[in-house]
Parts: sequence; structure tokens; C-alpha cells
Amino acid sequence: MTQTFFTFAQPQPGLRVSITTQPAQDLGAVLCRGRFATPLGTVVAMGAGGALWGLGFAGAMSEDQVEADLAARWPRARLVEAPEALAPSLQALLAGEGDITVHLTGTEFQLQVWRALVTVPPGQVISYATLAERIGRPNALRAVGTAVGQNPVSWAIPCHRVTRTGGRIGGYHWGEAVKRALLVREGASIAPRTIAAL
Repeated sequence: MTQTFFTFAQPQPGLRVSITTQPAQDLGAVLCRGRFATPLGTVVAMGAGGALWGLGFAGAMSEDQVEADLAARWPRARLVEAPEALAPSLQALLAGEGDITVHLTGTEFQLQVWRALVTVPPGQVISYATLAERIGRPNALRAVGTAVGQNPVSWAIPCHRVTRTGGRIGGYHWGEAVKRALLVREGASIAPRTIAAL
């Protein structure tokens, strides 16, 4: 069931994202899940213990496909319908202010990339090459791009702020339209869509 909780508000400075990486196992975990209608499309969220574990957007994928995509990351967890447990985090994301906690499980390299993404402010973009340099791995451009694409908590860990060198928007796991909408909402300068030759 999709629930509508939110109104659209321009993001304000002041969203604070805390990252936890413990416990790293999903065995025996009970994850709350919820679907939320937002101005950016339906958001599917999962989490436990007050932390977001997963967040994705329907659009390019159906809501069921997004939920399956996220759930596959924690195959031993049990899912329970509890959108009310996730609503405060979604409200903070939409308002662009408040405190949220995200739970990340990944390799040390992935965690390094995801932590670096949190430092990119709203309204700004960073290239994959600059991100690779920022984490001290300038020759790991492909690996950095893969880690960005594997981010389980999109929007909260702002992988949408990574673009190709030269400002082209680049890919996004949940679809280019969602990435573009997130960047426009934040006031980021992005290259216009390519206009077909006449």
C-alpha cells in the first residue's frame, strides 16, 4: 500500500545524515517497509532501528520491482509493513532538514565512496573522476562508478549528485528522470538534455 504523507517543499540547508555500519549481518533482521507518494514519484523505503537501510524510486521500475531490488540486498531479513517507522526519515529528506540515520553494509571501498557522497552539498554536483580523486583513488574510476550505482540508500546518500565530466547527467539506478528531478529540485546546474539534430 502506498501512503501519501508529504507536501513538496524546497530543500533547506540542515539535513544531517549519520551513517552506521553495525551490525553488518542481515540474519534475523526485521526490516520495516513502506511506500510513499512524493512529488518525485513513489519512494520505497526499508529500515530498522530508526535507520534507513534502503530507499529507491519507482518510475523506470514498478513499485514491486523496486521493493524486490532493495529486498534482494538483505535476503535473510524479514520484511514487515510499517511505513510509520520510516515516515520521519522521508519527511526529513523532503524538507531537506533534520537528522536521519542510514545503515550501510558494503566493502570498505564502497563505504569510502558512500561516505564521500554525503559531503557533496545540495545544489552541487561532482564528477566521477573528482570523486575518485577525493577518496585518494584517481585510477579507480570504474570501481567508483560501480560503487555509486550500488548505493542502497539513494537520495539520503546523494549518488544523484554525481555526473559525468563535462556536466552530462549520466546514469542513475532509478532512472535518469528521477536523477534530473532531484538535481533540479536542489537547484543544481546541469547540462541540458541533448537536442536531436534537425
